[in-house]
Amino acid sequence: MSEAKERFTDKVCRFSVPHVLILILLIILICCGLTYIVPAGLYDIDPQTGFVVANSFHYVESSPISPWRALVEVTNGVATQGVIFALLFIMGGLIYVVIESGAITSLINYSVYRLQDKSITVLVPAIVILMSVIGALAGQDSLVTFVMVGLVLVKKLRLDKIAAMSIFYLSYITGQAAGPTVAIILMAQETAGLPPMSGTGARLVVWAALTLLCVFWTTRYCLKISRDPSKSILGFVEQPDDSDTLGKTVPKLGICEIVTVLCMLVPFAIYAYGAAAYGWGFPTLIAFAMVAVIIVGVANRTNPNELAVTFLKGASAMGGICLMIGFAKVVGIVLTDGKILHTIAYAAVTVIGGLGDAFVSTGIFIFTTTFNLLIPSGPAKVPMLIPLFIPVADVLGITRQVLCLAFQLGDGLTNFVTPVSAVLAAALSMTGVDIRQWWRYVLPYTGCTFIISIVALTILQTMGWN
Repeated sequence: MSEAKERFTDKVCRFSVPHVLILILLIILICCGLTYIVPAGLYDIDPQTGFVVANSFHYVESSPISPWRALVEVTNGVATQGVIFALLFIMGGLIYVVIESGAITSLINYSVYRLQDKSITVLVPAIVILMSVIGALAGQDSLVTFVMVGLVLVKKLRLDKIAAMSIFYLSYITGQAAGPTVAIILMAQETAGLPPMSGTGARLVVWAALTLLCVFWTTRYCLKISRDPSKSILGFVEQPDDSDTLGKTVPKLGICEIVTVLCMLVPFAIYAYGAAAYGWGFPTLIAFAMVAVIIVGVANRTNPNELAVTFLKGASAMGGICLMIGFAKVVGIVLTDGKILHTIAYAAVTVIGGLGDAFVSTGIFIFTTTFNLLIPSGPAKVPMLIPLFIPVADVLGITRQVLCLAFQLGDGLTNFVTPVSAVLAAALSMTGVDIRQWWRYVLPYTGCTFIISIVALTILQTMGWN
């Protein structure tokens, strides 16, 4: 079975795949072409709520977008992401400051020293669960910066960069997909007229199932390549420095190191609570992160000038990532300005409505998944898709809780495969992993998450979960 899976994945990924930025540009060009082919259409927008009005679709005059105009829109794509860029710069600087302090290395060395041969079987599942919890509670794009910590870890454990991405990136994206307090599900529930945080119990069960799958998948791969480095998808593993004793000597782990590591995690914990309880936004998280940088500097008695230089090095590493985010946003701009986004949604809702009761939740999940390959932004999809799905669900007897969960899972479970995802582009950029190599690892995993999601949605739909 394993050999068959590997043969299938090899066939899928055998062709030469361009750089992620090139893939984004190709998708932009394809979308430009679609604006010349697909009939233009629009739904009416409720001026009070900003939501799409169901059953209001109408065709309008075509408004094709030329490739030149799409390139001009890159500026708008960048300009609309100012807060996200600021968050990535600040978090990149914070994580780099923590890494350069040596606290991460000390913690890893101490853990390896204590765990010895059990390092992988204990550390990897623990970190995957932790990142999944963080993703479930406060999932947002800046968590991708933790991949830099993963690069330190895999070098100590003699693993590869695929493992780093799986431990720190795949885990939080998986957790985010079913997280009970992430912004997407709260927005979807509000749009669907459901009480905030309702349905948490069922979502936690789905989250736990997906997290356990991620733990199994990641740990299995790490153990496989630790026993036989030739099994690495990259063909090699990260080798520690010659001076690295990897747990053979007693490492130092004091209060300073603990405080430093906590400064990397506490801002997210505080933000998760504040976002759910008080509606805090990203500016608050940025402020907490800046305070954390100062605390790290004071705790490690770092010269202010050195702290500033280190912080700016980490922040500057996010520059290319931010540029790719700007390009990725152009896909949505082209589809919107070309007036075909609503046409695509109208066609999908029509098909879903004809599937029958048994397949409605699956249809919503699959369409949202497909739609997410082009528009990874959840907040951009909520005001358009949820109002369109509501009448379909109501007519066919599907509860709005099932509707919102199907949307959430569909919105989250392709973010680790679509090249339009700027977060995936960021993770690949930081690790130097080729997207073809990543697809070889993650495509079978994605298929497993789809199976779990469809089974869960079918069960909840049958139960009439409300």
